[in-house]
Amino acid sequence: MRCENCGAERVEEEARFCNSCGAPVSTADASVGEAVTDGLDDLASTMLMEQVAGSAVSETARRDAAADGPIAEAIVWADVDDEVDPDGMTRGPVTDPTPIELVRSWEPRAMPTTPVPTIAPSAAPPPAALAPAGPARLRPTVMTTVGVLLTAITLLGFTLDLLRISTTAPADLLTAARSTGFRIGTWHVDDLASNIGLAGLVIAVLAAIGAVGTVLGRPWGAGMVGGSGLSAAGVAALAIGLAEQPVEAATRFAELGASEAFTVTIERPLGYWMLLATVAAGVVTFFASVNEIFRDRRHDLNPLVGAVGALAVVGAAIGPLWPSGAAEFADNWMIGSGEGAWPTLLVIARLIQTGALAVGGVLGFLLVRRHGLGLVLGALAPAAWLVATAWIDLGANPVGPAYRNPGGGSGVETLTVVGTVAAVALLAVAASVAWENDTPRR
Repeated sequence: MRCENCGAERVEEEARFCNSCGAPVSTADASVGEAVTDGLDDLASTMLMEQVAGSAVSETARRDAAADGPIAEAIVWADVDDEVDPDGMTRGPVTDPTPIELVRSWEPRAMPTTPVPTIAPSAAPPPAALAPAGPARLRPTVMTTVGVLLTAITLLGFTLDLLRISTTAPADLLTAARSTGFRIGTWHVDDLASNIGLAGLVIAVLAAIGAVGTVLGRPWGAGMVGGSGLSAAGVAALAIGLAEQPVEAATRFAELGASEAFTVTIERPLGYWMLLATVAAGVVTFFASVNEIFRDRRHDLNPLVGAVGALAVVGAAIGPLWPSGAAEFADNWMIGSGEGAWPTLLVIARLIQTGALAVGGVLGFLLVRRHGLGLVLGALAPAAWLVATAWIDLGANPVGPAYRNPGGGSGVETLTVVGTVAAVALLAVAASVAWENDTPRR
C-alpha cells in the first residue's frame, strides 16, 4: 500500500498510519475492524515524547549564573504553537537569553518519611512559694562547752564555803581581840561583801545565755561567754583578796602573847579552791573567745559610738584606782600590816578586776561587731551591779569594783559612777543599732 501523504510504498495493508510520516492511511479499501496495536509504533511514540519533554526543560529553564540562592525566575516553557522537529527537536523561542547551569546540578532536599512532631513551647512554671523557715538548727561549738563549764564552776565557787577560822583561846581573850578585827566562824562570799554573791550569780547567768547563743549560731554568744569569763576572773579574785583580811586578822591574833597557850586554825574548804578555779577558768574562757572574734565578719556598727563607749569604760576602770582625800595614787600598791595597807592578794585582785573590765569593755566596743557587744555586756554587767549597790548602799556591807578607792570609804567615787553609767547607755545604743541592722534579715 502507498501513503497518500508522503508517497511511501511500504505500508502494510492493515496499518492505519504511515510508518514514515505518521499520517492516517486511507481506509477506503481496507476492511473496517478492530485496530491492532503495533509494538514498534508504541515504542517510537514513547521515545518521541520523552525527547520532546527533556528538550523543553533543558532549553527553557534559565537563571542568572552569578546569583546566589534558589532559581530567581520560573522555568519558561515553549509556546504551544512552536513546531517540534521529531528528528532534531528544533527549539522554540526562549524569553530568557541568559545561559545557566542545568537544573540537574541542583538536588532537592529529601523530605523526612516520618513527620516530625511539633513541640509547643511550654509556659514557664510559676515561681515556687517560699517554704516556711524551719526551726533554727542547734549546733553546739567549743565555746558552748566552755560556757557551760564556766557556769558550773562559777556557781560552785560563789555558793560553797570558802573559809573557816577557829581557836582554843579563852572567851575573855576573844572579846578583847574583836577590836582588832579577829573573828571566828565560817565565811561565805556574802560575808565578805553583801553584793558579791549576787554578782557571781549574774556572771553564771550571762555565761549560760552566751552558751545558748553559741548553740543558736549567734555571734554575740561567744563574746558574752568571753566577757563573762573576764568578769568571773575579776570578781572571784576580789573575793579571794577580801578573804585575806580575816586571815591576816587571825594571824595577828595568834601572834599575841598570852599567859595561856591557845591555837588558831585557818581552813580553806572547797569553795576557796573553786574560786581559784573560777579565776583560771575565766582567763582561759576569754582567750578561747578571742579565736571567735573574726568569725563575725559583720562590723557594721557605729564606730563613733564604739570609740566613746571605750572611753567611758576606761573611766569606769580607772575610777576605783583614783585616790580620795589626802591619799595618793601610789597608795594603790600599799602592802603590809600598817594603817591603810591591804593584803597582797587584795592588791593583786584589785588590779585583776580593773584590768579585766578595761580589756573587755575597750576591746568589745572597738570591735564594732556583735561579738564585741556580747563581750562588753559580759564584762560590764557584774561591775555595774557592784557600782549600783555600793552607790545606793544596798545591803549590809556592799563594795564597789576593786573594793574601794585609796583613802576613801566603802562607797564609789563619781568617776566610777559616771563612767559606768555612760558605758551602759552607749552599750544600749550600740545594741539597738545592731538590732535595727538585723531587722531585714529576720
